[in-house]
Amino acid sequence: MNLINALYEKYLSGQITKIPGCIPKHVTLVLAESDLLNSGGASKLRAFIAWSEKLGINIISIHIDILDVDHGIKKEMVTNLIDMLQTVFSNVSDDVGFKIYDVHGNLKYKREGSSPLVYFFVGFSGRDEITKAVKSVLTDVKSGIITPDAINESVIESHLMIRHEPDIVIRAGGKHLSDFLIWQSVYSELYFTDVNWCDVRNIDLLRIIRDFQKQQRRFGK
Repeated sequence: MNLINALYEKYLSGQITKIPGCIPKHVTLVLAESDLLNSGGASKLRAFIAWSEKLGINIISIHIDILDVDHGIKKEMVTNLIDMLQTVFSNVSDDVGFKIYDVHGNLKYKREGSSPLVYFFVGFSGRDEITKAVKSVLTDVKSGIITPDAINESVIESHLMIRHEPDIVIRAGGKHLSDFLIWQSVYSELYFTDVNWCDVRNIDLLRIIRDFQKQQRRFGK
């Protein structure tokens, strides 16, 4: 990092921390599988988590898009990504907690921690999540836990895997979003980075947070 960038990064950090109440609590990151499998992708992920932790971000939810390929290739790709994510978290702060879910929404690995809590969904989309939540609600109805008339938004939300609404959804180096957290992110701010994932820097995250602080969020109103 050259001196000018270092000074600008320090300036941005100072501006952001002047209004700590406007630091987003939940950041969602959408990546392609190639972002993490390419050289430098894993180290960039460790850096992103460290930058977020330093800013005081409490929750990071990460969706990894998986190519629609042959089932055998897709299964191997998901396995490789999950193994890689375990390696990533063996080198991050012990305070960081994480949960890794596979393409079917099954919890594969978990580490206790809360600063921040990181959710990984490897190929498990928002439509899959809502479908799974609806099935869970129907199971509760069949078991007599709730009645059909009692089903409302709150009941559905209570069966979602992530019950926190992201303040920001970031797509690295992409021009469109996936369907990740489609229920939870309806009022989220959306950001598309101009650079590919491996080229994302701390200064890029700081710019996103600064822009977020300037927004007047309306939450659908």
